[in-house]
Amino acid sequence: MEKVLYRTVFNRKKKLLPNGKALLQVEAYLNGKKKYFSTKIYISPEQWDKRHRTIKDHPNQIRLNKEIRDFVSRLEDAEMQQRQKGKQVPLAYLGEFVKGSLTSVFLDFCRQELKNSNLKPTTQRDHETLFNYLKKFRAGALIEEIDYKYLVGFEQFLREKKLHTNTVAKNLGIVKKYVNQAINRDLIDLNKNPFRTFKLKKVKTERHYLTPEEIEILEKLRLPKEMAAYQLALDKYLFSLYTGLRFSDISELKPQSLVLEDGKEWLVLSTKKTAEPVRIPIHLLFEGRALDIFYNYVGSGITVFPFQHNHLLNADLKKVIEHAGIKKKITFHTARHTTATFLLYKGVNITTVQKLLGHRRIETTQIYGKVMDMTLVNDLKNVSYSR
Repeated sequence: MEKVLYRTVFNRKKKLLPNGKALLQVEAYLNGKKKYFSTKIYISPEQWDKRHRTIKDHPNQIRLNKEIRDFVSRLEDAEMQQRQKGKQVPLAYLGEFVKGSLTSVFLDFCRQELKNSNLKPTTQRDHETLFNYLKKFRAGALIEEIDYKYLVGFEQFLREKKLHTNTVAKNLGIVKKYVNQAINRDLIDLNKNPFRTFKLKKVKTERHYLTPEEIEILEKLRLPKEMAAYQLALDKYLFSLYTGLRFSDISELKPQSLVLEDGKEWLVLSTKKTAEPVRIPIHLLFEGRALDIFYNYVGSGITVFPFQHNHLLNADLKKVIEHAGIKKKITFHTARHTTATFLLYKGVNITTVQKLLGHRRIETTQIYGKVMDMTLVNDLKNVSYSR
């Protein structure tokens, strides 16, 4: 394995600062590639000994030269630790070391990566949930220990938590993203990627939705005083059903998203999940019933609706569904399923439904065309068999 070569470089860009000084850097050279690290030391040209590559004629030259030597020694130590493990040290590894973001603990690495990411809040919460599981499983697991055996053990750990198969796959999918980031940073050898042999296991799930009769039950539902706290969950669910908006979009929906065009109300926004622009004729969908809910909440804050975490909203919604006597496993996202199946059942063109829901691919929308038996019945009623 090739060793990294180090040398001190002065004024690499051949340009002095206004005060007549320039930066000292440490150059790392490996296999024809170079990487430069700042020493944060600035000196004037006459204080640079080009032959010995040291500082001269400076009141603090002894201390500054020692700082540079110590800096190079730290780089060499970091390199040596990896070489002792039989690993060639790429320059990118040294870059992570210098930034102070280098860690050998996988969980710490994941946390640092998340901190430097620009993921949306809802996605960050999914990652933080994973971190809690990783901490309970093996908090101190090293990056190099994330192998096939580790993944099998973690999968079993998640299953023992009684998580759904797809939830287990979702968490392992996030682990896979961090493993890929570690590979990109040369912290894991590409040939040792554990996901080459470990496969995520998913199952097809039934898409629950409300029938037209069940929608009417919720619309007519009046909660008793002791359940007044659940009214927000019911209103949000109905608003999602009437508009097809996701939880993330409703959570951050702002008053200015409602615009008037020719005197008619439209919701105009970009979806958080796909960044797809969506224009919803809220005055037409479900006879404009979403408008009453919108106006009932708008004005109370920066967003139209008070924020609730998704799991808390689903817990409240479960109480509402039970009180309504609907015998189905309903989560907030089923509102979108209901919107799609209901509109298709009523004969709305599938491309129109695609645009309303903000789907990028028509195949995503086509899924809903298969789930409602009444749609088949409705279509077949209109078939003429006369010759």
